[in-house]
Amino acid sequence: MTKDLPVRIFIADDNCLLLEGLVTMLGEQDDFLVIGTAPNGNKAIELIRNLKPDIALIDIGMPDKDGIEVTQTLHQELPEVRVIILGLIDLTDEIMACIEAGATGYVLKESSFDCLVETIRSVCRNETFCSPRIAASLFSRIAELTGETRQNLPADSVKLTARELDVINLIAEGLSNKEIAGRLFIETQTVKNHIHNILDKLHLHNRFETVIYARDRKLLKNS
Repeated sequence: MTKDLPVRIFIADDNCLLLEGLVTMLGEQDDFLVIGTAPNGNKAIELIRNLKPDIALIDIGMPDKDGIEVTQTLHQELPEVRVIILGLIDLTDEIMACIEAGATGYVLKESSFDCLVETIRSVCRNETFCSPRIAASLFSRIAELTGETRQNLPADSVKLTARELDVINLIAEGLSNKEIAGRLFIETQTVKNHIHNILDKLHLHNRFETVIYARDRKLLKNS
């Protein structure tokens, strides 16, 4: 996405009132542009193939194809389109299924509009994809599901700095880069540099693997 251009958003939801409300409110944001909508999964896939938005907000419970099925199709055909699921319940297994399907965000419909806006912006910045509450439960679930991969993690001899450990602990709380920067009184770019160094040192791929690594080695303050 080009910095000077608005984020192009597509919305799919079978609730007409909610759909119209989101179109109106998101359209009031200077950095967003709603380019299309759909009332069901099949129509959403058809239109997204043609429109190729930056962000697709997809309702989890649509008719004909639900949000997970739509996400799987988009992830396979248009991986550059980032999908944020609009969910009904804070159920870890459901959220995990969305992530496995290729979703990069999950927002409860009961959440505030500000939460949705921040999630969209965070996903665009590659920072985080859900609220701290959801993130905390996901980290625990992922740790359970990836037990067989832990043997392949780097050796304990890798040395992390005190500041890197601070960053890892805040990642485990579900904080975004911006929130970590505020907590540590440093610049957001400095946080990004720390995360890059951590992943490089540990030969890991993402924030989840970092938290699992830290939990396994009792590096988290609450472990």
